[in-house]
Amino acid sequence: MGWFQEFLEVDKQTAFNFFLSGLRDVSDEKSDDEVLYVASVLAHYAQTSRYEIFDMPLLDGLSEVFDQFVMNKIDDPNILETAGAQTLFFAGFFRDHMQRRHNVKWYDSIGSSFYVLAGSNSKQINKRILFQNMSKSFPKWTLTCRDLNRYFREKRFLLKLN
Repeated sequence: MGWFQEFLEVDKQTAFNFFLSGLRDVSDEKSDDEVLYVASVLAHYAQTSRYEIFDMPLLDGLSEVFDQFVMNKIDDPNILETAGAQTLFFAGFFRDHMQRRHNVKWYDSIGSSFYVLAGSNSKQINKRILFQNMSKSFPKWTLTCRDLNRYFREKRFLLKLN
């Protein structure tokens, strides 16, 4: 199993670089902060178990995002960021699948709202700026993440060996 084991092991940095490279291939975004942030969201949730016990687990889909975050009044910027990130993950990367059951354009506006609230409640100026920018460009990022998923499906048989 020796040499093949390397293909199965993916650490955080490898996952991040994988998504970052893909985003740069499908996006014309010039803001490095947003590209890096979106890549980190995708990499994080690609490696987060639904049954995470130490951190907020990955929800099951947009229905659970609605139940957990929309139906509850939340003012904690960390939870609002998580709500925005999980909305981005499902309404973006899994958009083709989610649109069969949900109005994903409505979730674009919900995700944008999560980032507006996260930014306005954040004490860190750099996060406030990033979240305000994410709120403005959230619909664009969901479409970019959808395009990234399609790109990966088209390129699924291509292994890049270093």
